[in-house]
Amino acid sequence: MPEKEFYFKEIYDKNEWTEYLNSLQTSDIYSSWLWGEYKQRVGWNIRRISVWDTKEDTLVACLQLQKKIKFKLFKILLIQGGIHLKKLSDNSYHQLLESLMVEYVLSKKLAILFINHQSGSSQDVELGLLRSNFTPILNTKSYTYVLDRNQKALSQERLSKNWRRNLKRALNNSKLSYHWVTDVAERKRSFGDMERFYSNLMSRKKFGAALNIDSIKDLLIESDDFRIIEARLENKVIAVRIGAFGKDSVLDFLAASDELAKNTYANYLLLHKLIELANSEGKLYFDCGGINPSDNMGVFNFKKGLGGRLAINGPIWLNASSNIIKKLTRILFSFGV
Repeated sequence: MPEKEFYFKEIYDKNEWTEYLNSLQTSDIYSSWLWGEYKQRVGWNIRRISVWDTKEDTLVACLQLQKKIKFKLFKILLIQGGIHLKKLSDNSYHQLLESLMVEYVLSKKLAILFINHQSGSSQDVELGLLRSNFTPILNTKSYTYVLDRNQKALSQERLSKNWRRNLKRALNNSKLSYHWVTDVAERKRSFGDMERFYSNLMSRKKFGAALNIDSIKDLLIESDDFRIIEARLENKVIAVRIGAFGKDSVLDFLAASDELAKNTYANYLLLHKLIELANSEGKLYFDCGGINPSDNMGVFNFKKGLGGRLAINGPIWLNASSNIIKKLTRILFSFGV
């Protein structure tokens, strides 16, 4: 029997996991220890897995595998944010996926694996997935705008005329200011303001929360990877924005404001400062956090004016322990299950 090309090692120490992620070409919030803690709190079993070259005994990749049982039958496996490699090529990714399927999927009954690289996907990633018989799944929520450094969008040279005008209005408002929130006590207070804004917004717009705020707030408050910035009209906080900073990118993670922010263009100011920080720290791209013009044209136009490129936020790639399970899963997805 030939020797396996890779072996998988589960990591239980936070510092060790962070060290491995920092040694890779890319990493994002969804591969972080913090995100794993959050997903555990909302019902997922989490395994933080490092992948090693068997011959050279060197680190190849890291992935955070989430597991949940659905309908008391199906083993749902999810790699949110994708697999991060030391050196990426479509061939190396394909080989890793083949080993991953053997180790965690094909040997199980009724196992379904989903992989989503979010906006960090690439041609090498997608070719590797296609070669390994993964199937892409898209829907209307699978899109975002991405600001690329190499297209000068992070330096904000591509802002629309309307965006520049509204940003200028915010910058010229002597009563409006911004504040980076760094002290833990202050971050708790600021997050409380954002919770209040977010709750009022959900009531007005009639939508559900994208996150379980109660389960994640203490993690966000204590993590330096989440930068909190707030806008103040004189001494009153009127808007809060949170950016998730990964190794090579930033995600516009969460934002909320009250009615006063609309007339003062406070959200233009906060997003401008968040992108400005991403640029100054040398990040390769800024993910605007998703769009859905059919449900919220106002937010869509706001993000479109930044001059980024339309990108697929994924897609979700699917494989399973058998072709029958794979086809059944696609059918269930088509019905919105």
